[in-house]
Amino acid sequence: MDASSSQAGETAQRSWLRSAVPKDRVSVGVTRIHSNVNPLRGVMSSQRLPAMTETAVAIAAGPAAVPQDRTRYLTASGVALWGAQIGQVAVPLTAVTVLHAGAGGASLLKTALTLPFVILGLPVGAWLDRVRRRPVMIGADLVRAAALTTVPVAAWFGRLTMAHLLAVVVVQGVATVFFDLGTQSFVKDLAPGSLLARTNARLATITQAAVIAGPPLAGWAAGLLSAPTVLLVMAAGYLWSAGWLSTLTTREHPASGAPRPRLLHQIGEGVMFVARQPVLRTVVIAGSMVNIGIAGVMTLLPVLALTELGWSEGTLGMFLGAGGVGGLIGAVTAVRLADRLGAGRAVLLVGIAVAPLAITIPLLDRPVPGPLAAVGWALVMLKVGFDSVLMMTFRQQVTPAGLMGRVNGTMRVLFTGAVALGSATAGALAAVGGIRWALGASAACLACVWIPIALSPVRRMTTLGSNP
Repeated sequence: MDASSSQAGETAQRSWLRSAVPKDRVSVGVTRIHSNVNPLRGVMSSQRLPAMTETAVAIAAGPAAVPQDRTRYLTASGVALWGAQIGQVAVPLTAVTVLHAGAGGASLLKTALTLPFVILGLPVGAWLDRVRRRPVMIGADLVRAAALTTVPVAAWFGRLTMAHLLAVVVVQGVATVFFDLGTQSFVKDLAPGSLLARTNARLATITQAAVIAGPPLAGWAAGLLSAPTVLLVMAAGYLWSAGWLSTLTTREHPASGAPRPRLLHQIGEGVMFVARQPVLRTVVIAGSMVNIGIAGVMTLLPVLALTELGWSEGTLGMFLGAGGVGGLIGAVTAVRLADRLGAGRAVLLVGIAVAPLAITIPLLDRPVPGPLAAVGWALVMLKVGFDSVLMMTFRQQVTPAGLMGRVNGTMRVLFTGAVALGSATAGALAAVGGIRWALGASAACLACVWIPIALSPVRRMTTLGSNP
């Protein structure tokens, strides 16, 4: 085909698109989710369009996502994710080694880091639906870098106090709320269609790698450099992340020009959309069960292993590391298995196959041998890593762009609350019935996570989008 005929074909195709595809709809591939969604009822409809070439898809998709931006975004997010994992160790180590804080001080720091998600998740999510997310993410990185830098400077001059460290952790937590909710909303503009699942898979892979290697790296670096110096390196990482984000050129979907209701009303819209949308409701239930179960296991397993079983810290670390490897494998294989089995069916079948193995945890060493229980834990965490890719993609696919921030904020509040509930419930049950019974309750949440999926429309979702 010569150049003139190719140009004529492109012109004809653009004309067809202008007449066939309304401006307020985004189409990727052959099948799409209708974007005109009632925010209170979560009603979805499907529509088939004629097969389109890649050029036609790009025209219909609106603001173009620059391919290089996905690499830059993953680099920036990866630095932030690794920083978060390293900080979970470096901050308590700073409190212990410099301020000689005890268990109470370390617990207070942990609470100060998570509390902003519970308090600010809903209003920040609603606010992010009104603004461009990338400048917010850059600002959050700069704030985190500035706050962390004050800790080593104060430590070097002998001026660091617990109140200072606590204030830095609170600022860090608040900025992370803005960054995390912004990045979860921005990725839908950055990776349209089938690219969304693949981008989520890469993010989940980076996350699992950080979970596995971040804490040991933080401990090694703190021993080599000192814990406050590790925080300075983290600050440099956040500056690096902000620099990469500033190079992104992908245009975000603009906020609606319609008059905006009050923020409280918008928060209510987001909460009601999550409550009434069947896919999102399933994601909330299944994700909360996972968080309750994981929080309970992570709270009680160290007590069981170190006190009753007589394990060393190194042995416990190896056991937990097996779970990290399992989560990494789940994240890496999620998209490929979903393409082969169908996305919803893959989530259900993997859950049925491996989630019940969580019951090996309360039976650890009585009668299940430690190595066998470690394999079971690795397979359970494989399910967690697998779901972290697909369930995130499901939630982004069914959520309109104008509600993305509010949905992410609602989800984050619920999931953070589930972690707190899991830890508190596990401790209460252990006090009443013993550690193994409490671990059994936490394991049951993990073992039954496939049930809400089996009873929901999620199991019938067949595709993550067309191939790029």
